[in-house]
Amino acid sequence: MASMQEIKRRIKSVEATRKITKAMELVATSKLRKSRNQLEQLKPFYSNIQQIVAQILSGKRNVYDSKYLVANNVEKSAVIVIASSLGLCGGYNSNIFKLAKQTIKQTDLVYPIGTKASNFARKNYGDVNDEYAGLNTSIDYIQLTRLVSSLIRMYEKGEIGAIKILYTEFVNNITFVPHEITLLPVDPSDFDDVEVTNKDTLFEPNADEVLGKLIEMYLQASVYGYLVESITSENASRRTSMETATDNADELKENLLLKYNQARQTQITNEISEIVAGANAQ
Repeated sequence: MASMQEIKRRIKSVEATRKITKAMELVATSKLRKSRNQLEQLKPFYSNIQQIVAQILSGKRNVYDSKYLVANNVEKSAVIVIASSLGLCGGYNSNIFKLAKQTIKQTDLVYPIGTKASNFARKNYGDVNDEYAGLNTSIDYIQLTRLVSSLIRMYEKGEIGAIKILYTEFVNNITFVPHEITLLPVDPSDFDDVEVTNKDTLFEPNADEVLGKLIEMYLQASVYGYLVESITSENASRRTSMETATDNADELKENLLLKYNQARQTQITNEISEIVAGANAQ
């Protein structure tokens, strides 16, 4: 059995660790609340753009041959991978990296967002652009629009055949699901469930040109939404991990206190036995 002094040292170490995990849990909770508010505020903007795109696609205006809806037969894709810049967030990073290994080809161009994603991409893929790796901490919309615009230009020039994104869907505070989404070419069936107005809207100069202008806004809103949702998942995962670590520290401290009390009781019993033995010897 460990000595009482050693058990005391372990108890102090566990208490110090618990203070850290509890503080990190509180910080993650605060960040989670903030990112969830951002996610809620983004929904009306994204929904409106999605509704307009759906209305154009449902209007039978010969837009289905648009370059944004038809694959250009180029095998190389540009893939945005969103992970974290910090650790201690449970399986958040490992889950998205597992999906990346299953879906990203060696010929693809990878755009990592997050330091962990950048390290993973450079280790596993040859064509990596980590210019936007800090987006998960800055959440700079201007920088994000620059990323989306450059990808669209590459798609229009035929340098890439698709634009994809790997992100983590926020289901609730304990459930986060990694997904791969194809941003371009746009799949019209993605808008089948979007409710559109029955009014006959006139698009000038024509629906195809309006769609072309709207696609960039739609992709910017989509990528921004996926980024915020991934950050929300990261904060929720870290909060859950730190809460579990704090609970484990409490349990470990209780076990150590029990061992300490047992060792103390054993020491007292031994001392009493020695006193009684000495008295009997006299």
